[in-house]
Amino acid sequence: MSGPAAPPDLRARARQSGSKVARRALDQPLRRIGIGGAVVLLAVTAAFGGLREQTKDGPEVLAVDTPVEVAPFELTVHRIVWTTDLPGQYLSAKGNRWVGVVATVRNTSESGLLGETLRDALTLDDVDGLVQEPSRLVPGVRATSIALLADGSSLSPVQPGLTYEAAFLFEQDGSITPPTSATVRLLQHTWRKGSLDPSVGWRDPATMLAAQLDVRPAVSDPPKGAAE
Repeated sequence: MSGPAAPPDLRARARQSGSKVARRALDQPLRRIGIGGAVVLLAVTAAFGGLREQTKDGPEVLAVDTPVEVAPFELTVHRIVWTTDLPGQYLSAKGNRWVGVVATVRNTSESGLLGETLRDALTLDDVDGLVQEPSRLVPGVRATSIALLADGSSLSPVQPGLTYEAAFLFEQDGSITPPTSATVRLLQHTWRKGSLDPSVGWRDPATMLAAQLDVRPAVSDPPKGAAE
């Protein structure tokens, strides 16, 4: 008699470990290695990362006009533009400009969220002269503010289930040439308790998608000599 095979959950862990040694061992009858030996074998492979979830080399490529689930939001990036005038929003210095990532936003959680959480869901890279300093908590530069396209007012709170057309606004020093491209990052949060704070919340924003996109003026100037 060859004896019983390893339990299904143990065999599944062996497959997930990526270890050929573990898989072959558990394909054998248990009387040859025993349950204890199987558990020890999986523990050894785990020590070398065998049971860890395999991660990709980098974030996925962000596609324009494509909805993306990055908990607790669904974001659809449409375009990046720059402008020196935006009703309802105020630059910190005369001559500065806004670099705005225009996007559709939907809160997919079951409760309202503050704009601070949304600011951690989309950041900008590779733009010189941004007034906001790079964040120490998330990759890239966080938006100075997030404005509703309808009236320019700030988007906060973000109510569950509602869809908003908004612009993530990044203030740029006016002495710097307007950018022609920028890297947009979309970050996903994890719902968990804090390490020091026992309350549960959306934490640990991590980059899930990124792409370098073209930046253009929000309104093109008329050609010289054109009739007004």
